[in-house]
Amino acid sequence: MQIASSLMFDRSAARMGSLMSTAVKLQTQIATGKKFTSPSENVAVGQQLAEFDRKNIDAAAYSSNMKTASSLLSQADTTLDSITTQMQRATELTVRAGNGTLSVQDRKVIGDELKAVVDTLVGLGNVNDSNGRPLFGSASGTAAVVKNTDGTFTYNTAPSLSEVPIGDNMTIQPAETAARVFQSPAGDTLAILTQLASALQAGDATGESARGALDKVNAATDQVSIVQASVGARAARVDLQETLQDNVSASREELRSSLEDTDLTSAAAEFAKTMTILNATQSSFSKLSQLSLFSYLR
Repeated sequence: MQIASSLMFDRSAARMGSLMSTAVKLQTQIATGKKFTSPSENVAVGQQLAEFDRKNIDAAAYSSNMKTASSLLSQADTTLDSITTQMQRATELTVRAGNGTLSVQDRKVIGDELKAVVDTLVGLGNVNDSNGRPLFGSASGTAAVVKNTDGTFTYNTAPSLSEVPIGDNMTIQPAETAARVFQSPAGDTLAILTQLASALQAGDATGESARGALDKVNAATDQVSIVQASVGARAARVDLQETLQDNVSASREELRSSLEDTDLTSAAAEFAKTMTILNATQSSFSKLSQLSLFSYLR
């Protein structure tokens, strides 16, 4: 009888301890909204959650790079629009200057306007980005385009532009160089326009200088279009990558939630069930513990 009583007490105590442990765990899950308070509770899930954390850190860095790249490419596209407008004006002036019926004075006026176009193009080539650095230049901060006294131009740009990561094994070039914008197969655009302006200002009597330069001016305009198309393609690529990353991040967070977040409805129901069983077990144990040999014999 002594052994049976001891066994009864031990089993009841163990049962109540297990129920109380379950109740505390469920209560913690409900309070915190998480299934686990420590990775050691489920090593496999803990490792997966740690990997999610690493992916989120990478995604934040990629997102920052994409925002920067998108901003720079957008500004480059807008500036290239303005450059294209000036090149179209330069083409119109070149065609006009080639008209044999114009007077020398008319061509001098056109030369003056062409010179103003060149100055505007130099200004556009030297615009700064939102951080105050040359948009089409090098990271050193020097002007991207320098007009020399002999009518030539120097481009202070890096030999090659660095790319930034926007995804796993994926990079993008977020900027352009002034050299690529203003140097076409026909030569240096700004030098061509400067030479034409000088020839017209000097008194071109026939317009031959303009007719000889027209193909070069057209090629220079085409070069700007090529660069702008490249910028647009890269901007579209960044937009697509941003959408893909947002979708992947949303899927990752959904999976993470399924692994670590508490199903509050199920947990609350399980907690209520556990407490009911615990209360019943405690009540039964209390009644049994009051039994003794004397009450049994009575």
